[in-house]
Amino acid sequence: MKTFCLVIGLLFGLCGCTPAQSVSAPKPAAPVAVEEEVEEIEEPQTHTLRLTAIGDIMCHSWQYNEAYDSETGKYDFSHNYQDMKRYFDQADLVVGNMETVFAGTENGCSDFPTFNSPDAFAQAAKDAGIDLVTTANNHCMDQREAGLLRTLDILDAVGIDHVGTYRSQEERDRILIKDINGIRIAFLSYTYGTNGIPVAQSYEVNLLEEALVKADIAAAKAKNPDFIVVLPHMGNEYETYVRDTFQNWADLMIEAGADLVLASHPHVLQPMEMKTVTNPDGSTREAFVIYSLGNFISSQTTPPRNASILLQIELEKTDGEPGVIRNVSFVPIWTQFRNVAEEDHFIVRSVYEMLTLPQEELNATVRQKDIARLKEIHSETTSLLLQQDIPLENIQDEYLFYERTEPALADKAPV
Repeated sequence: MKTFCLVIGLLFGLCGCTPAQSVSAPKPAAPVAVEEEVEEIEEPQTHTLRLTAIGDIMCHSWQYNEAYDSETGKYDFSHNYQDMKRYFDQADLVVGNMETVFAGTENGCSDFPTFNSPDAFAQAAKDAGIDLVTTANNHCMDQREAGLLRTLDILDAVGIDHVGTYRSQEERDRILIKDINGIRIAFLSYTYGTNGIPVAQSYEVNLLEEALVKADIAAAKAKNPDFIVVLPHMGNEYETYVRDTFQNWADLMIEAGADLVLASHPHVLQPMEMKTVTNPDGSTREAFVIYSLGNFISSQTTPPRNASILLQIELEKTDGEPGVIRNVSFVPIWTQFRNVAEEDHFIVRSVYEMLTLPQEELNATVRQKDIARLKEIHSETTSLLLQQDIPLENIQDEYLFYERTEPALADKAPV
């Protein structure tokens, strides 16, 4: 019996039948903080672009003769733009009308009625800050097809964009769109004619034809730009007023979808205006037209052909919203033909900068007859564009023509 009990006891001991030890239950893990991913909503950005538009860029014999250096055999037009460069440097895009061709000087330079300018004239324009030109004008065929095509090559070589004349149908059908500061602008250009010189291929020159203009604006709209700019070469030469037919052309372009119409050809300034347009969805937008920017530089020195403006347009685009014209202003300018020594010396001048020089410096810079002309230009330009003659004691470098206010309810599409 003892033996049995001993065996039983040993078995219980081997099986762990010892007094139970207390074991603490595991503590529950502390809750882990889970960071919720909050999607950051980006605030819409507002983009702005300053566009400077200038008038006719022309080169007559007085200009290229003055620019020629007989010692080097080269042309230097850089001084033509020396006073304008600071304005161009402030712009994001400078646009003008290149009313000459670059057909090569093997047959010599020429001016009216059939222009042919030194390549250096294009280079000086680029160096000054001119970015884009319309080449569709009545002088684009002056040196026939070869001159038109070489002009495009020279502009490409110096780095100036161009619109209005083309090398091929494919090139013509391609809409030129510039994307600057987050704003996309489409450019189109047309001319009323080519001075009776036949166009070799229909695609080479955009002619001012209603069906073509409407189709091109529709094609541009399909690219969803923020703005469409049309550069028509139209109007009657030397008229400072606008005829109904050219107002109708501007209306047609704007109603088709253009936001800016910047016209040339008359060689003198004509009025400008803002227009309110009703869009197909019932919303409204503001569009701008100037019927002629006049001559930027030329040898047409008789009034009013020697006066013009730098047209300053500030465009604005907020993400998710249509682009708007924020403001429009202008700088009155004048082309100096001769210096005080009666030597040909072409420089485009700011009227303000000239008339605010100290008298001694002014007398050393321009002729007395030109001082009188500068004063006339200030009066003529402000009267034409602002409908008020601003006294010289209130002269400004730049005049505000239009400034957008906060959009009214009428600007918004009906819900």
